[in-house]
Amino acid sequence: MRKICRLVLLLTLALSVTGCGASIEVEGGVTISKDGSIIGGVSSVLDKDYYDKDELKSMIDDEVAAVNSKLGDKSVEVKTYEVAQDGLVTLKLKYKDSQAYKEFNGTEFYSGDSMTANDTYGLNGNFVAVSNGVITTEDAVVPESSKVVVVSENMNVSVPSDIVAVTDNVEVTGKQTAAVKLKNSDNSAEELAYIVYK
Repeated sequence: MRKICRLVLLLTLALSVTGCGASIEVEGGVTISKDGSIIGGVSSVLDKDYYDKDELKSMIDDEVAAVNSKLGDKSVEVKTYEVAQDGLVTLKLKYKDSQAYKEFNGTEFYSGDSMTANDTYGLNGNFVAVSNGVITTEDAVVPESSKVVVVSENMNVSVPSDIVAVTDNVEVTGKQTAAVKLKNSDNSAEELAYIVYK
């Protein structure tokens, strides 16, 4: 998601260098599918009429092509790219797996089984148990048969089954949804958030 945000900001910067002011707020999140694919969505308001939607689309297509040439066709696909009359840009990308997401966005990201997550990241954070979308206890053990999402940026995350545990930098917003709220919001040091689900 960082790369998508960077593309939008890059276009803004390129246009603001010509003396035009710019203000952009980017919102986004990911949805993890049962098959391991990921849908990443981002929206932003391009509030000046001199923004070039075709130039932004071209930059996105170039980045997608670069990742696909490295990881294989359809590792990343543009599912939706729309620019509304009010300047709201909506972009949805489909990633074949967490490796494609990680490669495209240049950020730490994993979605898969807890054993691999433990081997790669070590599941030794401060986990709290979750039941029916509500935090129930302060301490939780990650079940070996569970799935885990690991992220290193603030975002909304939706998973295909009930969340059973999260680290203390994740806000549970529903049975299958959460919002990552990193304590180090400027991302100057690597901080990881974990979402564990059935």
